[in-house]
Amino acid sequence: MSAPGGAEGGVGAAAAAGSAGEGALKKGSLGWINVAALGAAIAISGNFSGWNYGLAVGGWGGMLVAALGMALLFFILTQCLAELAAMLPQGGGFDYYAEYGLGSTAGYLAGMSVAVALAVGAGLATSFAEGYTAAMLGVQGWPVKIGLFVVVMALQMRGASEAVGATMVVGLIALGILLAFCIFLAPHFQVEHLLTQTSTGRTAFPRGLLGIAQCIPFALFLFLGVEQAAHAASEVQDVERSMPKALLVAICIAFGIGFCVLLFATGSAGTGQLATANDPLYVAVASAPAGAGTRMMEKLVATGALVALIGTFFSLAYAGSRQFYHLAGARYLPAFLHRTNSRAAPVAALLLVTAIGLVAAAFPPDSVMVVFIFLISVSYVLVLLAFIRLRRTQQSLLRPYRAVGGKWLAAVAILLTLAVMVSCYQLQAVALSYAIAALVVVGLLKPRNLRERKS
Repeated sequence: MSAPGGAEGGVGAAAAAGSAGEGALKKGSLGWINVAALGAAIAISGNFSGWNYGLAVGGWGGMLVAALGMALLFFILTQCLAELAAMLPQGGGFDYYAEYGLGSTAGYLAGMSVAVALAVGAGLATSFAEGYTAAMLGVQGWPVKIGLFVVVMALQMRGASEAVGATMVVGLIALGILLAFCIFLAPHFQVEHLLTQTSTGRTAFPRGLLGIAQCIPFALFLFLGVEQAAHAASEVQDVERSMPKALLVAICIAFGIGFCVLLFATGSAGTGQLATANDPLYVAVASAPAGAGTRMMEKLVATGALVALIGTFFSLAYAGSRQFYHLAGARYLPAFLHRTNSRAAPVAALLLVTAIGLVAAAFPPDSVMVVFIFLISVSYVLVLLAFIRLRRTQQSLLRPYRAVGGKWLAAVAILLTLAVMVSCYQLQAVALSYAIAALVVVGLLKPRNLRERKS
């Protein structure tokens, strides 16, 4: 018998079975502030690097419009996730929502896409962090990457409260440094620095609509990951009220600080200096008049970048391990990944995240970054489609929280996500061709496995 919304198989049963007793995550261990901090900690690290490359392809105006589009995308997405989490509190993973609304194959693809993407993102975070340790301390290479994995995973295995607590600390430090950065640069802001010189004069949109479209992946980095806090639904106190509040606060923090960084960094240093910088905030501070305050802020920004990346690593490892845990609970993956230790931490899932992350850390970060964004976007589309279908076919389900805009705004979010995927493919056609081929293979294999499971 199919589950409500057309889902085949036993995600609901598996989740219920895994929600109590031995091998379960710790219910009610997180408050809404913890969850909000978890989402914000991932997103704000994108302010330290990556976004500025969009200035070269679309100028400040292109980045602003693209950033507004991405803010809208993540607002809608987090609203839909808040409704789904409140409506289906026994869930906790994108696979659960996609299967409940679209069926087992969709659930499997959504879950695997986001789980692998988060593990890949953890490896990407270590690569970026290793770059900063090389610049700041002269320490680099695999010892740094492996050391980061060992320390982070050791803390993660102490349980959700400790893992999220550590994430909150580093996230708050990074947020404080970003606020100090914006306050420091505000007196040096000049409107003309927001304009790019072209053959016809200075403009905020040097490549028009094409430039805006090409800015999308870079603008995405100002918000990417804030939605992953939804994976904590199984461990949240009063999920019906806490999750909507937490996700809204997280997206507001990401939008507010992202807009300020885009405005003050570019308005102080200019698009030309920032467009090709690997450390845009450091370059922006260095553009200010020399003085003791400037030197101190340079050191603070460099430290903040490293702290933020470590916070992102914590959050990605947490969310990725929970996603693998839920996939195993739904019998999509081997049962040993659904086991936890005495502190209710999914040890086997954390070790799997480590293995995938270390492989990702061996490849060029630019290619890994685009694959990461593309895989995450696949899960977005499937979850949003599931949300729309449940709104149409399961109107009787109790919805303690209803997403703003409902299915119509969800459709807008799907279009925006498809635009992200197209932009990613333009940037890394070869790498994404392999990723798409892998997804096709995974999709073809899953129906056979489902029939075996039901036989």
